[in-house]
This record gives sequence, structure tokens and C-alpha cells, in this order.
Amino acid sequence: MPLQRRLAIGFVALAATWAIAFNVESLPFFPTVVVGGLVTGAFGLWARAACPPGSLPPFAVTPGQAVFAAGVGVVHVVVSHVVFDIGDSLLPAIGETARGIYERTNETALIPRLILSGLLTAPLEEVYWRGAFQPAVGAAANGRITSRRRTLVAVAASTLGYTLFHVATLRISLVAAAALGGLVWAWLLERTRTVG
Repeated sequence: MPLQRRLAIGFVALAATWAIAFNVESLPFFPTVVVGGLVTGAFGLWARAACPPGSLPPFAVTPGQAVFAAGVGVVHVVVSHVVFDIGDSLLPAIGETARGIYERTNETALIPRLILSGLLTAPLEEVYWRGAFQPAVGAAANGRITSRRRTLVAVAASTLGYTLFHVATLRISLVAAAALGGLVWAWLLERTRTVG
């Protein structure tokens, strides 16, 4: 099955998975989100399997890339909090949905929550979005536009896809976070050329 078809199937299946995780309140929230992360990573690996070896960004990370990514992550968290404070004052629904998510995550202790979200769920999302989706968009644009524009198209398409995917959660705060985070992580892939 071609990569584009795998990505399309993944997009629909993942949107449904995340819609269930965030909207079926009878399910335990955080474990369901972790399962969503596992499903996302599995679809990312399945999509990557359709590509020739070496044609996609690797998962390997050098110490310099790790330090750079950690710095970008810290800046992203700080900027996100500032943006959410501004967004909350302009559109209270942003703050309300964010608080609702935080309340549901409190079912799980902080340390396991940080480990599972930061070391499992978030990286597995990147396997799909930055490890398969974004490179596929860039490859589709190769030869049609300049390298610089290809990068811009890949970053924009990856950010847009990641943002639209989060619409299924019906949480405006997540859609806003996905727009900002998607842009940061898409740019980071182009900067480091590694998914890790």
C-alpha cells in the first residue's frame, strides 16, 4: 500500500481515536490518551514501512541535537503559557477547555503522567507527524518547487494537518496548542533532520 494511502488511513483512524479519548468521559482519560499515543506511533511506523530505507529522517539524536531540542522545548512551554494566558483573556473557552483537560489528567499521579506524556505519547505522535507525514509532503513537492519553498510547504502542511487532526478532540485549547506546537516541531525536524 502506498505511503499516501497509509497516511490518509492513519489520519482518519487517529482522529477517531483521539476524539474517543477526549470525548468519551466514561473511559479513564489518561490511560486512553496513552493508548492513543501508542496507536499514533504504530500508524507512523506502518506509514514509514512503505518507504525505502534511508529515505526518511532517522530517530537517532546527537547530544547537540538533544540539547538544542530541549532548549526549544523549554521556550515552547514558556511561550505556550504566555499565549494561553493571552488567549484565555481574549477567548475564555481556551482557558475553560485547558482547565477541563488538566482536571481529567489529575486522575493520574504527576510523575507517571509526565513520564507517559513526555517520554511516550508525545514522541509517538512525532513518529507519525514528523517521521512520516511531513517528509512525505516534502518528497511530493521535490522537483516542483525550490528547496526553500519545499521546506516551507512541508512545515505548513505538517502544522496544518496536526492542527486539523486535533479538531476531533473538540477542545479549542488543544487545537491552539497543536497549531503552535506543530509549527515548532515541524520547524525543528527541518532544522535537525531527525525525528528523535
